[in-house]
Amino acid sequence: MSWLNVKHAMDLSPWIRIPLMWPEPGLEGVEEAQTPEAWARFYAEGIWSDFAAEKPDFGEVDLLSNILLMYAIRAPAAFPDFEVFLHLPHPREIPLPAYVDLVEIEEGQDRNATLRELTHADASYTVEPPIVENFNSPHLGAGLRVLRYYQDEDSNEVHAGLRYAWRYEQGTEAADVLIILADPDAGRILRALDDIDEFASTIRISPDEEANTWNSS
Repeated sequence: MSWLNVKHAMDLSPWIRIPLMWPEPGLEGVEEAQTPEAWARFYAEGIWSDFAAEKPDFGEVDLLSNILLMYAIRAPAAFPDFEVFLHLPHPREIPLPAYVDLVEIEEGQDRNATLRELTHADASYTVEPPIVENFNSPHLGAGLRVLRYYQDEDSNEVHAGLRYAWRYEQGTEAADVLIILADPDAGRILRALDDIDEFASTIRISPDEEANTWNSS
């Protein structure tokens, strides 16, 4: 499975991809790919410039830069080795992380059972039964999308979790593709659902040699 890589669309708006390492391989000459600080500042200024009709108040560019820096440092640790993308439709919103990766298949694993397990479709810890729906991808075929609500053990607050999963098979190569999102504000995920669905539909698999290229879906 070493030749398989998660790929995504070139035009990610309103999404921002966090590099997995610094400097990012293949982008040694790009300033914003050198350090988390440079990356955060670049996107904070760029996002605010995209909202030309709204001028940031004093300190708001710095505030967004600091928020993005915090996510660049902390978010990848939640699911190590996963690709991390931040949903940020407006510079005054809090970013919503999405994690994307391949899950290696063990011999004999049933497709449907595995996808339900990856998406927590049959979770017993939820406050109500998970909402399980089929989700078809133009690149990965039939998969699952599961929305669930659960009580956080530390805060006792009800959080929302959203997961997508597909089984990818080509010749002798196979892997499961998984997307993970969670937020203590259920409304944040529900408001972003159309954007998340659109993003999920761009995910595909490409060979290793294309891993550092940005391709449109």
